[in-house]
Amino acid sequence: MRIVFTIGTSTGGVGTHVHALARDLAAAGHEIGVIGPAATDEHFGFSLLPGVRFGVLELGTGIGASDAALIRRQRTLLRSFSPQIVHAHGFRAGLITLLTLRTLKTPPKFVLSLHNQASGQGLRGRVETRVETMLARGADLVLGASTDLVDRARELGAQTARFLPAAAPEVTPVSVEAAAATRARLAEEFDFDPGALIVLAVGRVAKQKNYPMLVRALGRIGEENHQGEIVALIAGAADEEVLADVRAQYDDAAAASAIPALHFLGPRDDIAELAAAADIYALTSVWEARALVLQEALISGKAIVATATGGSAELVGDAGILIDHDDDAAFAAAVAELAVDPARRAELGTRARARGGELPDEREVAEELAGLYTELVPAQVG
Repeated sequence: MRIVFTIGTSTGGVGTHVHALARDLAAAGHEIGVIGPAATDEHFGFSLLPGVRFGVLELGTGIGASDAALIRRQRTLLRSFSPQIVHAHGFRAGLITLLTLRTLKTPPKFVLSLHNQASGQGLRGRVETRVETMLARGADLVLGASTDLVDRARELGAQTARFLPAAAPEVTPVSVEAAAATRARLAEEFDFDPGALIVLAVGRVAKQKNYPMLVRALGRIGEENHQGEIVALIAGAADEEVLADVRAQYDDAAAASAIPALHFLGPRDDIAELAAAADIYALTSVWEARALVLQEALISGKAIVATATGGSAELVGDAGILIDHDDDAAFAAAVAELAVDPARRAELGTRARARGGELPDEREVAEELAGLYTELVPAQVG
């Protein structure tokens, strides 16, 4: 089967997901092309994958006059790939792809994957809804990374909408000794007791991650003066403006009263080691479809405290403590409870590991997707 993926700018979960699909489907014998920005290829290395061709399409983030040139460029690329299926990931890639396919006399089947919800308000919200509707109705198949995205597509008139998870990459086991060494290095670098309770959040410092809620929760923990040192760590790249705001909020809170330490680690390549060293994994996001980092926390057997938004609740189930969106009081109470109850942390860790063992891996997701493609073009396969 000849398949082309279209992707926009990505440094996180969407790019990781598409990279795994391209790799595994190419390994299964399909002809794979990927179209997207050069920076996305540089970050994920699509063009380095065996059996995968990459075409540069500099998809920006806003709709504008340059879209006509993008459509012409994508049309040229698609003619060179001659795909049976074009699979776009996200609203921006989906919109340009749909408009491009409408210019072709015999367009390939169009598959759209939704990884995020539209969040605009006012005029922007109305425009986003129109785009959502056009995409839902224009795609031969809409795939949602969480069931709420599938429901939304159906509400907007999708012909066929199904759930397809984005699987976490394989998690490398970390030994007890390596975890202890990582904890010791962190304690030395940031000057805290190696026996402190470490709360780890992994994810880009951006508005969607809602780290201001984490700061408010830490302030509540400080005010209640729970026994034992608590340290919060955030690992991930940052939107500099958002990072400055969160730092300022934390500094104001620290000036007003005692508060657990919060350290920003920046981008890291040792997430598995950090997770193994941590006591609690925290997810404070406004919304997540199926966070890869949350799946990694489950597989690693971490005690989880997460907001029950998007697909997080169905992903975690009873294998963690779920709280309402932006509920810093509930978050603080959950961390405080776990801080003084190592048995409860261990119980949640055991549940998380069991839940993580049930999750599909990247190869299984690619096989499921190949089956869906076959349903779209059965006469042209094999």
